[in-house]
Amino acid sequence: MESINEKSIERLCIYRRLLKKLLNDKVESFYSHDLSKMANFSSVQIRRDLMHIGYSGSNRKGYETKKIYRSISNIIDSKDGMKICIVGIGNLGKALVNFFAEKNKKLTIAALFDIDKNIVDYKYNDIHCFHVDRLSDIIKDQDIKIGIISSSSESAKETAEIMRKAGIKSIINFTTTPLSLPDNMFLEEVDITTSIEKSSYFAKTLIEQDQKAGSEKKILIVDDDIDIINTYKILLEKSGYVVNTAMNSIEGLEKVKKDNPDLVILDIMMEKSDSGFIFLNELKEQNIDVPVILSSSIAKATSNLLDVSQLNIKMIMQKPVDLDELLNLVKKHV
Repeated sequence: MESINEKSIERLCIYRRLLKKLLNDKVESFYSHDLSKMANFSSVQIRRDLMHIGYSGSNRKGYETKKIYRSISNIIDSKDGMKICIVGIGNLGKALVNFFAEKNKKLTIAALFDIDKNIVDYKYNDIHCFHVDRLSDIIKDQDIKIGIISSSSESAKETAEIMRKAGIKSIINFTTTPLSLPDNMFLEEVDITTSIEKSSYFAKTLIEQDQKAGSEKKILIVDDDIDIINTYKILLEKSGYVVNTAMNSIEGLEKVKKDNPDLVILDIMMEKSDSGFIFLNELKEQNIDVPVILSSSIAKATSNLLDVSQLNIKMIMQKPVDLDELLNLVKKHV
């Protein structure tokens, strides 16, 4: 089989963990959409990955869980297993030792290294901790191929170079010092500090977006004239309002209930000559208290018929409306 790229291997590792869970749950077969829900990858991506390792699902049965699990394991794991060493047995190093315990029988932490005399020559989880001066000799003697650096950032480059010369093929770097390795080695940089700082930035950004969304006022335009809708919408959005629109009274009522606008700009004559009146009466009957600005070609006649105080109407404006006046009214009543 041809070499598999890094991203594909990452996905295969995730698939294997999920397939192990399915096997523990006695699930004998699965479809790509089943794995998609668990893995948060698209079904297309999963089918492509499985096809790349030689499997096509059946429309009737899907994929055989045990078969795919074993196949992925054969790809990822080496036949005789791999030995790992960890340099730096502080809090992070100890956490890594605990994490790896019994995680994968094909991966064994063979040796630990540090310079602290309180740790050197002691065992942690039954794994001997050597002085870092012995790093090269122990790597060669025990044929260790994977090195994890969780020591100080200052010593990371020197440690990586010793590992390289001793025969290490893959390094996982948990320090903040970027490493540069030759092409015949694999490097995984795990910069926890950057990850936390990145998370902090996006948390701050999302909080600001939530606050901004909470402070933005929402206007609903209910009118059957698309040109008027677009004119009002452009005017209001430029002034920082969130604008929703509806082209009839029924849709308008649905959006009032769904979006809870701070103000409604309402036409009267839409799908029916009295649609605006029906809209206003529905608001009153359902105890929906939202201020309304009427914008109508029959505004003058309407003003003589309606008791504006009973229907929460703030103003009745004759079309074509003065846009500056409309904007000032919106600012006043939201």
